[in-house]
Amino acid sequence: MAGSGGSTSDGAGTGGSSGAGGNDGEPDARKLLLRDEGHSRLHYVDLASPGDNWSVDVPTGRDLQLVGQRRIMVGTDSGYEERSIDGGAFVSAVTSFPGTQTAHRLHNRNTLLAGVDWQGDQGIVLVEVDSGGAEVDRVVYSGFSYVRLVRQTAGGHFLVTADTVVFEGDAEGNVLWSGTLQGHAEPHAWEALPLASGDVLVSAGYAASLQVFTPPNAAPHLVVSGGDPDPAPFFFADVQVMPTGNYVVTNWQGHGTDFGTSGIQLLEYDPAGALVWWWQQDATFVSSLQGVIVLDGLDLDRLEVESAETGMLEPVN
Repeated sequence: MAGSGGSTSDGAGTGGSSGAGGNDGEPDARKLLLRDEGHSRLHYVDLASPGDNWSVDVPTGRDLQLVGQRRIMVGTDSGYEERSIDGGAFVSAVTSFPGTQTAHRLHNRNTLLAGVDWQGDQGIVLVEVDSGGAEVDRVVYSGFSYVRLVRQTAGGHFLVTADTVVFEGDAEGNVLWSGTLQGHAEPHAWEALPLASGDVLVSAGYAASLQVFTPPNAAPHLVVSGGDPDPAPFFFADVQVMPTGNYVVTNWQGHGTDFGTSGIQLLEYDPAGALVWWWQQDATFVSSLQGVIVLDGLDLDRLEVESAETGMLEPVN
């Protein structure tokens, strides 16, 4: 089956270097799951035990999630596939939705797929499918021509990134509020997560920043970017809210296989915007990081979904 390509598990080339620290205990001992869009590969990196590292080819696509039973779900351009956390072996796939932009497992264990002008509807189309890939629900937000990651919020609403804007929509296709990103004419905003403060955190793509919105205000009141050392901010993609309240984000550097020396591609900021930790990728192995899960403290046997209240990953019973 497409996308079930070979892997390496000897740890060769999967190193890197990290800096700063002092958060989450021992940052240099972290275990990381990384989606390398440049090489279209998935990397498992144990900063304390490099011999346990592995890497495997995955299809083109977006999003990354722990879905229980020691499995990882990766979004593909035709749906999604699941792989084992123990070496990255292929487990299963749903491939009947060509044009998929992103895939995310919901609290009810169905999977939410998103696309644009897709599946017979116009605008942003969210299709919820069951474990067999059968559609059980859909939501359409008309008038939009771009979508990236989608996350569910309280009350069955959705946070959606749509290029220049982030918005919250309900299950009937109504936009409840929207905010406009700053810093780039076409930022291709990547992901939005709720915060415990009631704010919404957005990884702002080509605006190379994390931007914080207080609904229903249209302008962000905190923009996080850069740092010391200079990470060469280019495109802020997948972001994870940590138990400390810090934000770990990937600093994607470009399409293709030749970006391993570009920038520092894994960054951690505190809520005030200070760069407190970073991981410098090994250029012989990594090209351009798009997705991240810091695995420490997570339950590999359970589905992990962002909390609608805090944005932090939490296990689903």
